Amino acid sequence: MKSINARIILYLSIIIGLSLISLGVISYQIFSRFTENDMIKHVTSVTAQTNQSLDLYLSEIKDSLHFLSIDKDLISNLQNSISKNNNYAIEPDQIRIRITELLYNMFAEKSDIRGYFIYNNDYKISFINNLSLIEYDSPFLNKVWVDFKNTQYALQTRFYGSHKPDYYERTSNKTDGNVITIAANIKDSYDPSNSTLYGVAIFDYNISKLKSIYDRIQTQTGIESIIVDDQQQFIYQTDPSLTLSSSSMEKLFEHSSGYWTENIGDGKSLLSYSTSAITGWKTVSLLFFSQLDKNLMLIRNTTLTLLAIMVTLTILFASAMTIRTNKPILVLVKFIKDVGKGNLNLRLERKSTYEEFSLLNRGINNMLDKINELIEESVKRQLLQKEAEYDALQSKMDPHFLYNTLQSISSLSILGRNVDIEKVTHALRDMLHYSLYRQNDMVPIQSEVRSVENYLDIQNIRYNGKIRFQLHADNDVLYYSINKFTLQPLIENAIYHGVEGIDEDWLISIRITKQSEEVRIEISDNGIGMTPERLLDLRSQLSNKNLRTGRIGLSSIADRLELKFGPSATLEIDSEHHKGTTIVLTIPQHYSERGDQHNDCTTN
Repeated sequence: MKSINARIILYLSIIIGLSLISLGVISYQIFSRFTENDMIKHVTSVTAQTNQSLDLYLSEIKDSLHFLSIDKDLISNLQNSISKNNNYAIEPDQIRIRITELLYNMFAEKSDIRGYFIYNNDYKISFINNLSLIEYDSPFLNKVWVDFKNTQYALQTRFYGSHKPDYYERTSNKTDGNVITIAANIKDSYDPSNSTLYGVAIFDYNISKLKSIYDRIQTQTGIESIIVDDQQQFIYQTDPSLTLSSSSMEKLFEHSSGYWTENIGDGKSLLSYSTSAITGWKTVSLLFFSQLDKNLMLIRNTTLTLLAIMVTLTILFASAMTIRTNKPILVLVKFIKDVGKGNLNLRLERKSTYEEFSLLNRGINNMLDKINELIEESVKRQLLQKEAEYDALQSKMDPHFLYNTLQSISSLSILGRNVDIEKVTHALRDMLHYSLYRQNDMVPIQSEVRSVENYLDIQNIRYNGKIRFQLHADNDVLYYSINKFTLQPLIENAIYHGVEGIDEDWLISIRITKQSEEVRIEISDNGIGMTPERLLDLRSQLSNKNLRTGRIGLSSIADRLELKFGPSATLEIDSEHHKGTTIVLTIPQHYSERGDQHNDCTTN
């Protein structure tokens, strides 16, 4: 596709089309998420409301049992029943009538009650709301009695999940369905020291009656509900076919309330749950996403239709715009190609058929003028920065070193060491002369070596002769050029960051060798060396300018060498912790215009 018309139409269509599609997708996702969040909020609200309604009803029964448990007449009648009948299950009719009337007055109006009674399993005594008798050997009643047998205080209430009421004798109601049982102990709450359990009040609630609660709360919401007791048993299901996996059951008991989504049956569903503060049971609400998907499908189809229309209009608009603006764009493209070849002196005609392109042409011309200015300024800035780094190196060295040297001379004068004073003074004089009056950036290697020797002579006086210096140089190698003040900072680092941290004699050596077309300068010490981590960090800074800290040091020396000799000049560093450090400089061979004879030597 070489036609600029076709390319512009294609590019504009793609850009605007992708933008519109992205906008549509984002809008659809936001709306979907909003709808889903609204659905989650609604379901969790319904779950909490359902749970509160169930709690409200059960709390009424619990309160009724509490009132029953603290009734003085009931406790007195039960005491009489136990004391008069001892271990034999025959109670006076008068006592039975009183207790039966009390039960009737308290619970008769509750139509959803399967049955209610008071019994004492130890004495085989029961008071029931009808003529039925209680099977005392029922496993369920035995469990309830054991649960309450050793309770310490009165007014203790327990809830029991779905079970068959198989303890009603001689009645067909055994097959009427499961019930929920609420039980309370009957003890003398007015005499805490009396630990006698006079009986357990049983209240059986028909599970089928729960449907009325859920019908009121969940009408026309499409929500299915499940009640699970604290033993992970199902108490009630609006749809008997509903079930929960073992993993879902584990999630259900991790927290008191919450929600999650999972695939149940053929589709994705939302599960929301809440824990009863009265019973500890879980009320679970389940809503399938199928209805939500239908609504989202309608929105998705509408969005796709609108996007198709907008993309079509975009292509037509891009085509019309391209045809009108084709000619000045071609001129601009050719100009940019020419500028891209490096010819920054080209300029566009300032006048054009379209005012916008006239402004664009003037802007491009001004931009090229500014680019040329910035390039020139950048080159000047780089040169000035290199000069500033070099000057900063000298200014950093001179004040500290001069101060320490003068301090040493003062100390030597107090001690009367005139020979050492003369030696330090001559060395300092030569160094100052080298620093101040030989301003050429490139000097013979031998001049750098002499400056280092003067520097070490002064430092050896300060450190009482602990420094041993060794120098080896191949023939004629000292006549080659090097950047001024290259070696002295490296020797200074070797002292302050290397050998100064050890107790034995300090050894610093310089080895200068000639190789094919290069000069190799190796500076070694027997100091404390570097840790592998520090060595790796330093090498990274030397190899990557973006990682450098900008401080004067090895990085500055490496930059100055590269600026003068190009990429063939290198600075490498090697170090072993507690054994020493070696720095290797490699520079091309360039003879210096000035230089003195210097033979191979080794100085200690």
